[in-house]
Amino acid sequence: MQKLLNGQSHPDEFHKILNVDFLIIAKVHIMVESEIELEVKKEAVINPEIKEAANEFVDKVFSESNVDFELVSILRRMSEDRIYHDMIKRPDEYKAKPQLTSVEPWDGKKPAGPRDFLKKKVSLPSLPQVLIQIQNVINDSDSSASDLAAVISKDPKLVAAILRLANSAMFSFRTEVDTPTRAVALLGFKQAGSLALGTVSLSLFKRSKVSVLEVEKFWKHSIACGVIAQEIARAANLGDPERFFVAGLLHDIGLYVVFESQKSLAVELLKRANKEGTSFYAAEQELLGFNHAILGGVIIKDWSFPKNLVISAAGHHNPEKAKNDPDAGVVHVADYVARALGYDLGVSPVLGGISEAAWVNIGLSMGDFKKLLPTFEAIIEDVFEILRPE
Repeated sequence: MQKLLNGQSHPDEFHKILNVDFLIIAKVHIMVESEIELEVKKEAVINPEIKEAANEFVDKVFSESNVDFELVSILRRMSEDRIYHDMIKRPDEYKAKPQLTSVEPWDGKKPAGPRDFLKKKVSLPSLPQVLIQIQNVINDSDSSASDLAAVISKDPKLVAAILRLANSAMFSFRTEVDTPTRAVALLGFKQAGSLALGTVSLSLFKRSKVSVLEVEKFWKHSIACGVIAQEIARAANLGDPERFFVAGLLHDIGLYVVFESQKSLAVELLKRANKEGTSFYAAEQELLGFNHAILGGVIIKDWSFPKNLVISAAGHHNPEKAKNDPDAGVVHVADYVARALGYDLGVSPVLGGISEAAWVNIGLSMGDFKKLLPTFEAIIEDVFEILRPE
């Protein structure tokens, strides 16, 4: 080959060298193709024991769901593949987790209702000053976009989060958003206000020294529910998609308060749900006579948050009671979808049911929903990195 480069090679020798080179390239190409085929074959080989365990787990997950409903059928098929591969990569996630030995047994005293529960010693997050200021601006009809931008600007962490969200895949603006004023202008007053409210609210949910709830899972589930609710609302043209995002972020605040305030009760509820193979929501109804959704609605109402956030929290497990308001139905569906996609709370392997009526009321075709599925994970992971509380 060196002779060829120096112009000293005979034409026949030239062709011989080329033929040899092409033969080497062809052999390398065949070797690469063989390795790829081998990898594909390896992927195709199913471990029967793990596959059986995955199928049993999926059966339990969807045991209270109508598998003839197309939405459930789609999510179930996705779960079968995801859980099988997850069991191979992270087998410890599917082993029984030990209960906290430091938590005293529940005394069996049932509260008369959510109000009675809140009268007792409850770990209720206190609202930061910036959140109260955002509320005041949103609720004041005389407030302007500049007023909202001024409040956001007072909190460096909030500014950073809002700008990163505005520049994320969740919005995909064509121009860079580099100031709170620009963010409010592009998003709109209501939308920016909702986003600021939700961003600050998520920081209320913090880890405690002794926690029954897996708080990181709680954060990710809340964000997943918010993102999915927003994307469904946007695709269905329900207006102000950001308000659905915030509704998703806050929908499980009642569950967080139960777990942080009454750890003995929380452990008992976990035992009940897992022993009876039912959803956590069903265990609450059986044991307490009310659930975390109703409790969350009461808390959010007491905080003077917008009415749609009260309704979506209170009704996300029972959307038929809020027929005239789309928020509860959208959050109900988003909550179910988030958990079915693996963004669960770790409180029960059973999803519970999904309201087909709520899905119909949203007005989104199944085809349009399928188009949304590939985008969910990327946006959720992006937003999680932006909003993950410290």
